[in-house]
Amino acid sequence: MGKLLRGRDIFLLTLAGIGDIAQEVKDPLQIVGKSYEAMYGFIPKRYKRSNFSQTVNRSFKTGDIEKIVKNDGIYLRLTSTGKKRVYRDFPILNLTRTWNKHWLIVVFDISEKSKSVRDSLRRKLKSLGFGMLQKSVWISPLSIGQDMREFISSIGLSEHVFVMEISGFVLGDPKQLVRSIWNLDKLEEDYSSLKTKIDHFNQLIENESDRVKKNEANKVKDSKNRIYLNELLKKKREAMGNNLEFAVNFPALPSELLPKSLQNIFSILS
Repeated sequence: MGKLLRGRDIFLLTLAGIGDIAQEVKDPLQIVGKSYEAMYGFIPKRYKRSNFSQTVNRSFKTGDIEKIVKNDGIYLRLTSTGKKRVYRDFPILNLTRTWNKHWLIVVFDISEKSKSVRDSLRRKLKSLGFGMLQKSVWISPLSIGQDMREFISSIGLSEHVFVMEISGFVLGDPKQLVRSIWNLDKLEEDYSSLKTKIDHFNQLIENESDRVKKNEANKVKDSKNRIYLNELLKKKREAMGNNLEFAVNFPALPSELLPKSLQNIFSILS
């Protein structure tokens, strides 16, 4: 299962997506919530405003955000530390950068006695968007060698982990390798299902909205239609939430390596 978005994730992703967010000093979270809604059309019900308040305070303490004064207004924005955190936690956002056609390969040899450390390394590789070529060989098209060096040093594995960067393939089709390692067949199926579901709800909502408007014009009571319309809107919001979580958990792969059916996935985060 891909990771569920936490309140902190939503907050930092919103800042990363919009830039400066106008902040009312007495009630900054209402603005953050509206900004998120403007981006994605909904606010997940599990993200209460009280949780955002804690998130803002925590983000100030960790140095991820800062206040600035601009055009006589107070704004929140990501600091350089916050930007690094977002790109580290959501490798797919790195794909807005130009791919240098290089591949990062991580090879490790960690004994069974250090199984917990080995599992921790594998989890880290997966969180950074690496794909497993073999159990002890992982590959990524992103330029995140510095992140790997820092992590490997922090857990004392410098003598057991090798990081290599290659500029291309001598033999073989990179796209076929990517399709196999990251199971793109399954991702295509899941993405198509999500798009179909949202398109279906959009059509139903459009039809039901027309009925409600006609009833209003004819002064006909339509409580049943309104209830149904609200149910459809709720289901659409849930589907859009699933769509966003699918996007942020999507493998960190350059569009050049993806089939056309998956290249639009990046528009969800734009």
